[in-house]
Amino acid sequence: MSKYFENLNKEIREYFNILSEDIPEFLEEYIDTPEMQKQAGISVSCGTIYSKLYNDRIWYSSLDHSVGVALIVWHFTKDKKQTISALFHDIATPVFKHCIDFMNGDYEKQESTEELTYEIISNSKEIMELLDRDKIKVEEVSDYHMYRNSR
Repeated sequence: MSKYFENLNKEIREYFNILSEDIPEFLEEYIDTPEMQKQAGISVSCGTIYSKLYNDRIWYSSLDHSVGVALIVWHFTKDKKQTISALFHDIATPVFKHCIDFMNGDYEKQESTEELTYEIISNSKEIMELLDRDKIKVEEVSDYHMYRNSR
């Protein structure tokens, strides 16, 4: 397993085990890219973790969230492209996550921060090497919406 999975705290590891009985090996390399690792420093709490009222909560990063979504997709589909697309669904999300969508007037769909997803993926040397190796096009993983109705 990658260093990411080795360093998970007990609660998140147990949660991931609920989401999927197995972790696909290909996922590790995508998680270890700089673009995904950047998400490890972003909390999904939209900033509440930084207040005195909520700072005793467990740290759950945008990376943890993205891995969790990818594991759910893997559990139900066993589809590599859909799983990678799920992993990348928040790759362009900034600090304070969906608070930014609210500021952008997109509080219902919460998709305004996804505009740079394609650009971030296609500009990543590491991700592009992995996608090329796996014979996956950027378009097949940069917009998870294309998989909404697939079964």
